[in-house]
Amino acid sequence: MRLRLAALVAGLVALVSASTAAQRPLSPPAMVIASTPQTIGAWDARVRAMLQNGQLDIGRLQRDSLISGRTHVRLDQRYQGLPVFGGQVVRQQSGQTTISVFGRFFQNISINAKPTLTAAAAAHAAVAAQGADSVASGPPVLGVLPGGSHGYVLAYRVLVRAPWDIQIYYIDANTGAVVSHASRIKKDQAAAAIGSGTGVNGDREKVSANQSGGTYQAIDVMRPAVTFTLDFGGNPARFNSFFTSGQVFLSDVATSSSNTWTDPVVVDASAYQGMFYDYVYKVMGRSGIDDANLQVVGITHPLSRSDAGTYSSDIVGNYIDNALYLGDGTILYGDGDGQTFTYLAGALDVVAHELTHGITDFSSQLGGTDEPGALNEAFSDIMATAIEFAYQPPGNGKDQADWLIGEDVTLTAPGFIRSLEDPQAGGGVDNYSKIRDIGTSNDNGGVHENSTIASHAFYLAVHGGTNRTSGMSVQGVGMANLDRVAKAFYRGFVFMLGPNSTFSDARRATLQAAQDLYGSTSNEYAQIQQAWTAVGVH
Repeated sequence: MRLRLAALVAGLVALVSASTAAQRPLSPPAMVIASTPQTIGAWDARVRAMLQNGQLDIGRLQRDSLISGRTHVRLDQRYQGLPVFGGQVVRQQSGQTTISVFGRFFQNISINAKPTLTAAAAAHAAVAAQGADSVASGPPVLGVLPGGSHGYVLAYRVLVRAPWDIQIYYIDANTGAVVSHASRIKKDQAAAAIGSGTGVNGDREKVSANQSGGTYQAIDVMRPAVTFTLDFGGNPARFNSFFTSGQVFLSDVATSSSNTWTDPVVVDASAYQGMFYDYVYKVMGRSGIDDANLQVVGITHPLSRSDAGTYSSDIVGNYIDNALYLGDGTILYGDGDGQTFTYLAGALDVVAHELTHGITDFSSQLGGTDEPGALNEAFSDIMATAIEFAYQPPGNGKDQADWLIGEDVTLTAPGFIRSLEDPQAGGGVDNYSKIRDIGTSNDNGGVHENSTIASHAFYLAVHGGTNRTSGMSVQGVGMANLDRVAKAFYRGFVFMLGPNSTFSDARRATLQAAQDLYGSTSNEYAQIQQAWTAVGVH
């Protein structure tokens, strides 16, 4: 049996510090589409016209998992039949009635859409730029890339797999030059049987296993989305083989001779992946990360912590002291070097954070840089926190729910990765007036440090409190109503945002979601509105 991973897609974002990215060409300003009750008719008519003249094309249709009968149609921007990378409009409908329209549409494109370079030549250029032992994966995609000295570039998008990395290259379709590139791995910091084991922090967890003869396999077949927990055994050869081929095998699956599991990393990865599925299904009405029960593959022990001293600091930071979402439901959990981090699978919020990147992959596809990247990170932190409070008792100890990210596996000061309650305590930003590093290679445009603007708004809307920068106070809906606010953020981020959305778009989307769910006079709507205002997002 072989489990084959499909090509990785955009929107993979970091949890722990990100590596330096290639300098990005600046994008031209996009037309912001954000309907109101007064403008919905005009926007709907304009979208219909763009569909008729070929400027928009139906990309994906998402069923609304929280409001029966609602659908969200993602319309991708086109130019002379080619995709415009990052241009997208989302139309919410109830039957034939349009409820809202959100998105960003790039204007005034005027380029020759005929390439002089072949797709094969573009793939060759990308592989040559990446270096030895790299391969192009999947066919290059010709499209229009916003950016460059003339505003737009006709370019091929090429996925390149290489040892230790997976990159997306944009190759000029006329000159063969590299326009931009960035890693698609954004680093963050059938007979069923129920077994058990002790997790990383000493907690007792259930393990859903598959019994095959006298061996138990870490395959959860109890849920509709089958989950595989793999064990690479810290073998660098197996690790590199996976990166260059994208393939995993049944022989990679973690096993036990009894159904009492003794590897705490496998125990936690298996248990927490199951908790994630249960929460998004029970609370959000979603069937797995793609809403169609896509299988999940969790990889443990990619590189051994005992070998950390033999690797460069980049490799340790990226693949040992890290957890990563790799696309198509595949997650990699580093062992931690035992000094900065312990086993990353030992934190429910880390596991949930990475899997939420999967939801983003199959919905808004928020980018990995600047404001879209910060929103991507924020949504993962918001869902991770909501899931913690759903399954763990509130408190400040190990395996207890709080407003911190990664506190169960962080070994150095301040003892966590980010704080939703006090962003500045973890080096984050608590107000839009302080947003930093946009357009730079630092933290991919500040995706982690700026993410706490949005996640702090979620904290204020739920818990209440005062924003340190603005001095504005928010009452909050109260902890008993956390899931009601989480639903509004989930619905806004999943169904209304797009690849290039900004913080102001997120404010509008979550308020639209709250209005749809609870009404514009509801307390949830009021608290979310006040929370965004308190963090400086208007």
